[in-house]
Amino acid sequence: MEQTLCLQYCAYYKPDKNEALACRGYAVVERFLREGKNLVLDGQRREFEPAAAELIVTTMCTACDFYEHDCDFMQNRAAWPCGGFVLLSQLLESSVITIDDIGQGS
Repeated sequence: MEQTLCLQYCAYYKPDKNEALACRGYAVVERFLREGKNLVLDGQRREFEPAAAELIVTTMCTACDFYEHDCDFMQNRAAWPCGGFVLLSQLLESSVITIDDIGQGS
Protein backbone atom coordinates (compact mmCIF):
# COMPACT_ATOMS: atom_id res chain seq x y z
CA MET A 1 0.00 0.00 0.00
CA GLU A 2 2.99 2.29 0.39
CA GLN A 3 3.16 2.60 -3.39
CA THR A 4 -0.50 3.52 -3.78
CA LEU A 5 -1.03 5.72 -0.75
CA CYS A 6 2.23 6.99 0.69
CA LEU A 7 4.21 7.52 -2.48
CA GLN A 8 1.32 9.23 -4.28
CA TYR A 9 -0.20 11.31 -1.48
CA CYS A 10 2.31 11.82 1.31
CA ALA A 11 4.83 14.65 1.17
CA TYR A 12 6.69 13.09 4.11
CA TYR A 13 7.09 9.54 2.76
CA LYS A 14 10.68 8.44 2.17
CA PRO A 15 10.75 5.15 0.24
CA ASP A 16 14.31 4.35 1.28
CA LYS A 17 13.60 4.73 4.99
CA ASN A 18 12.52 1.56 6.79
CA GLU A 19 9.99 2.90 9.27
CA ALA A 20 7.76 0.62 11.30
CA LEU A 21 5.27 3.33 12.25
CA ALA A 22 2.48 4.43 9.96
CA CYS A 23 0.15 7.37 10.39
CA ARG A 24 -3.44 6.83 11.53
CA GLY A 25 -4.65 7.81 8.05
CA TYR A 26 -2.71 4.87 6.61
CA ALA A 27 -4.37 2.52 9.09
CA VAL A 28 -7.86 3.85 8.25
CA VAL A 29 -7.31 3.52 4.48
CA GLU A 30 -5.88 0.04 5.02
CA ARG A 31 -9.01 -0.90 7.00
CA PHE A 32 -11.27 0.42 4.24
CA LEU A 33 -9.43 -1.69 1.66
CA ARG A 34 -9.64 -4.81 3.87
CA GLU A 35 -13.39 -4.18 4.20
CA GLY A 36 -13.68 -4.08 0.41
CA LYS A 37 -14.44 -0.36 0.03
CA ASN A 38 -13.85 0.78 -3.52
CA LEU A 39 -11.47 3.72 -3.11
CA VAL A 40 -10.23 5.62 -6.14
CA LEU A 41 -6.59 6.48 -5.59
CA ASP A 42 -5.83 8.99 -8.34
CA GLY A 43 -2.67 10.31 -6.69
CA GLN A 44 -3.77 13.93 -6.76
CA ARG A 45 -2.89 15.99 -3.69
CA ARG A 46 -5.68 18.54 -3.86
CA GLU A 47 -6.55 21.24 -1.37
CA PHE A 48 -9.20 20.31 1.17
CA GLU A 49 -12.01 22.14 2.89
CA PRO A 50 -11.05 23.49 6.34
CA ALA A 51 -14.32 22.24 7.87
CA ALA A 52 -13.70 18.69 6.63
CA ALA A 53 -10.10 18.93 7.81
CA GLU A 54 -11.13 19.81 11.35
CA LEU A 55 -13.60 16.92 11.43
CA ILE A 56 -10.80 14.55 10.48
CA VAL A 57 -8.48 16.09 13.07
CA THR A 58 -10.94 15.53 15.91
CA THR A 59 -12.06 12.10 14.69
CA MET A 60 -8.78 10.55 13.58
CA CYS A 61 -5.66 12.62 14.15
CA THR A 62 -5.89 12.77 17.92
CA ALA A 63 -5.44 8.98 17.95
CA CYS A 64 -2.39 9.06 15.66
CA ASP A 65 1.06 8.08 16.95
CA PHE A 66 2.51 11.22 15.32
CA TYR A 67 -0.10 13.62 16.76
CA GLU A 68 1.72 15.23 19.69
CA HIS A 69 5.34 15.56 18.61
CA ASP A 70 5.92 14.54 15.01
CA CYS A 71 3.02 15.91 12.97
CA ASP A 72 3.83 19.14 11.17
CA PHE A 73 0.16 19.68 10.31
CA MET A 74 -0.88 19.55 13.97
CA GLN A 75 1.79 22.08 14.85
CA ASN A 76 1.04 24.39 11.93
CA ARG A 77 -2.05 24.10 9.72
CA ALA A 78 -0.08 25.73 6.89
CA ALA A 79 1.99 22.51 6.66
CA TRP A 80 0.80 19.71 4.40
CA PRO A 81 -0.90 16.80 6.24
CA CYS A 82 -0.02 13.13 5.84
CA GLY A 83 -1.08 11.20 2.77
CA GLY A 84 -3.84 9.33 4.59
CA PHE A 85 -5.33 12.63 5.70
CA VAL A 86 -5.20 14.01 2.14
CA LEU A 87 -6.92 10.97 0.65
CA LEU A 88 -9.51 10.72 3.42
CA SER A 89 -10.39 14.41 3.11
CA GLN A 90 -10.96 13.95 -0.63
CA LEU A 91 -13.12 10.86 -0.04
CA LEU A 92 -15.08 12.68 2.66
CA GLU A 93 -15.67 15.75 0.50
CA SER A 94 -16.84 13.59 -2.42
CA SER A 95 -19.21 11.63 -0.10
CA VAL A 96 -17.50 8.30 -0.80
CA ILE A 97 -17.11 7.92 2.97
CA THR A 98 -18.55 9.64 6.03
CA ILE A 99 -16.82 10.97 9.12
CA ASP A 100 -18.37 8.05 11.01
CA ASP A 101 -16.61 5.64 8.63
CA ILE A 102 -13.30 7.26 9.51
CA GLY A 103 -14.01 7.12 13.25
CA GLN A 104 -14.79 3.41 13.35
CA GLY A 105 -11.77 1.63 14.70
CA SER A 106 -9.78 4.84 15.33
